[in-house]
Amino acid sequence: MKVFITGGSGLLGQYLNKSFASDHEIVTVYNSHAGNCLSYDSHRLDLTEWKTLKDLFTHKKPDVVVHTAAISRPETCDVLSKEEVFEMNVKVTENLAGLCADCSSMMIFTSTDLVYDGNAGGMLTELDRISPESRYAESKIFAEESVRNTGCNHIILRTSLLYGFGLNHSTNNFHSTYDKFVKGEKAGLFHDQFRTPLALHDAADMIRAIAEKRISNETINFGGSERVSRTELGERLCDLCGFDKKLINSISMSEAGVTHKVADVSMKTEKLNSFGIFQKGIDESLKEILTNRNSPIQNS
Repeated sequence: MKVFITGGSGLLGQYLNKSFASDHEIVTVYNSHAGNCLSYDSHRLDLTEWKTLKDLFTHKKPDVVVHTAAISRPETCDVLSKEEVFEMNVKVTENLAGLCADCSSMMIFTSTDLVYDGNAGGMLTELDRISPESRYAESKIFAEESVRNTGCNHIILRTSLLYGFGLNHSTNNFHSTYDKFVKGEKAGLFHDQFRTPLALHDAADMIRAIAEKRISNETINFGGSERVSRTELGERLCDLCGFDKKLINSISMSEAGVTHKVADVSMKTEKLNSFGIFQKGIDESLKEILTNRNSPIQNS
């Protein structure tokens, strides 16, 4: 397949580049930082520039589009105008979906678990109540609808918290927490939000499998199989690496300064599994992450 990846220099995008390029031809697009994109057929592109995007897309004629590019941090979306956020997160998605419809390309769009009602009790199915708390989550709901309305062959993945080490310039909470533990510094991890986190490298390989299976026109919960808080994920990391658990400063979302306090958006993933795609457990994925980073694993 020829696969067109947006957000190719992002946290997930760089893993997608590596995973898809092992078996397929990729075209990867980035905006500011290049990351590992320069190792592939890559193009620096502002996706809001419609004509440039359309020209590149129609020239490359991809079989599959994996659209991960977005203003993805809720706190960043809060300080921008709604128009700016929706231009990138909704309008660009709608434009890409339209191009996919015109070119008979399959579109895989990464949405978020934060679209769900965080007070409904967790382990949610795809049919459970939607109640976005943040402008970011709201924009993802509108983007989902824009994808469906174009009539393109699509997969919408409601993606959970992704953990692992960022490549090149990219980073995340897990990455910074690990670096603090190595230095013997405390890390604040809140205990009162629950999600079903998924390792970055697993997520990329699973998205590749979804593309290869030609699943179509589905909205799918895309997370791990275990419901944990960030505190619990930090404890699992400490167990594997032998870090002192006293380095975990277990705090509430209020203490952490979280504006949009989403308590529980853990997801059931039976639908994902029904397509023959299964997640690894947290401990197994952590061991792979740490081994690939040449990090110490206690008693293994």
